[in-house]
Parts: sequence; C-alpha cells; structure tokens
Amino acid sequence: MECGVLDWWIDGLMEFWIDEMLELQAASLRLSYRALLRVRSAVQILSLLFLFAVPLLNVFGVHAILGTLYSLSVGEIEITDPLMALQTILLTKQIYLPLLLGVILPVLLALIFGRVFCSWMCPQNTLSEWLDALQKRFWKSRWRKSHHRSINKNPRPAWYWGIFTTLVLATLAFSFPLLSYLSMPGIISSAVSQSILGPGVGVELALVLLILVSELLVGRRYWCKYVCPVGALLSVFRCRYTMHLVYEASQCACHLQTEPCHYVCPLQLSPKRVNVYPYCFNCGLCTAVCEKTGKSALTLSALRVEEHAGSFK
Repeated sequence: MECGVLDWWIDGLMEFWIDEMLELQAASLRLSYRALLRVRSAVQILSLLFLFAVPLLNVFGVHAILGTLYSLSVGEIEITDPLMALQTILLTKQIYLPLLLGVILPVLLALIFGRVFCSWMCPQNTLSEWLDALQKRFWKSRWRKSHHRSINKNPRPAWYWGIFTTLVLATLAFSFPLLSYLSMPGIISSAVSQSILGPGVGVELALVLLILVSELLVGRRYWCKYVCPVGALLSVFRCRYTMHLVYEASQCACHLQTEPCHYVCPLQLSPKRVNVYPYCFNCGLCTAVCEKTGKSALTLSALRVEEHAGSFK
C-alpha cells in the first residue's frame, strides 16, 4: 500500500515537473529567434558584469554573494559547478549530500534548455565571440575564410566523449585536480575575483589567453567544441524534453553546399545533419539566420523528433 502511494506521488511530481518545464521552454520560444539573440547578448554582458560585481560587493562589506563560478553562495543557497562536484567525488572517494544539492540548479538548467550556460553565460565563450567580431572587422579575409567553408558532416560524438572520459580518468588515476585547471569559467571568474580582492591573477589565466590566440591562428572554438570538460559534463544531462534543434527539410530553401546556418555556427557544425549533439550548445544563431530567410526550417523544440537531422541522437 505504501509503495503504491509512493509511486503515485512520484508519478504526479514528475508529471508536474515536465508540464512546468515545457511551459518554461514555450515561453522562451515565443520571442522571435532574432529577438532571442538580443536577450542572449544582454545576458552575456550581465554575466560578465556579475563576475566583477561579486568581489566589489565583498570589498564594500556586502557578503550576500560569495565565490566564483567554481562554487557560488547566494545567501543560504549553494550553487556548485557539476564538474567541480564530480572532481571532488573522484579525489575524495566520498559523496557529500551538500555537494549534490549544490548542483541541482545547474543540472536543472541543462535538463530544460541544454548547454545554454556555455552559449549564454560562460565568460570564455563571450570573449571568443567578441574576438570573432574583432576579427571580422579588422581581419575580414581570414574571418571570411574561416566562416565560409563547406561542412560535409558533423564530427562523431565518440571524439567528444572520448576526450572527456580521458580527462576524468586522468584526474582519478593521478589524484590531481586536473579539471579545475581546465575549467575556463572557473579560471576567469577566479582571476577577476583575485585581481580585486588580491593577491592577483594566477598563471592558469595564460591558458585562457592561449585558447584565444589559437582561435585567431588555428581555428574557431576547438576548445569549446572538443575539449572543455565543463560543457561535456553538462551535455550528459539530457532527456527527451530537453530543448534541441529540429530541422524540417521540406521548409529549407537553401542549397546543401551554401548553408547560412552552418556559416554562422560558432562551433562549425551543420545543423541540418546528424550528430549535432552533444556538440551544439543551443546558442540560437542558426535558427535566427534561418528565420531571416522566411522559411524557419530550423527551430528549437522541447520534444524529441527522431526523424529530424537536427534532433539529438
């Protein structure tokens, strides 16, 4: 009897959660995709300002918000980067309940909207986008060459998961906090905090600069696309209701080899082809340029549609 009541309660809770999740997604998609990009740009700027606001408030004696993007305290609420929680478990060989509670908000965000932390809030991605805009303005020939290239297929997910698994196993095998030194959001936010509160920035900031320089000289977003363990772990948290790209081939008016959607993709993916996920971080750039054509063959959807190339597989 008790098991039956418990099952009924859990089923009811899941149904309520799914309904709320779909309503939240639907509200976010009522805006046009181009308008949504303006909201995204505002969130990116506010996210960067937040990194400076927290230590500045601490300097003036306001401690309601403490920490960095590794781990943040907002009043009594603890928010922990899931990657740092995983690393702590690997290194201590113990599971702490407060640590698990701290990852609830980031995990829920990923379950509902996908890897939008990467495309909307991550300071590394924002800096990379601004660098790309500068390149377009001052080094247009190279910018055009890097953007206007044909994409015959998306990379296999095995590459993505293989690199992430290797990093996790290396952390475990060497009992070394490797993942902390590969978390660009954590490194950048810590550098900002330390530059304001002291004792100054650490040498790990050099990796951020190295990534930016490599994007200018080698190619776009290889770190975000293949290596970043923060985004890789967030990609794990998906379900059939997670927001994702859907491609309607019957609505597409573009030739397969001249695809504006993959020209604008910062990760150099083709949204029309399979294996968009786990790489795609739902930035919405492809849907906005597709909307501009008047066809809207690419959309962001909450429901999984297996037959579409843009659906996650």
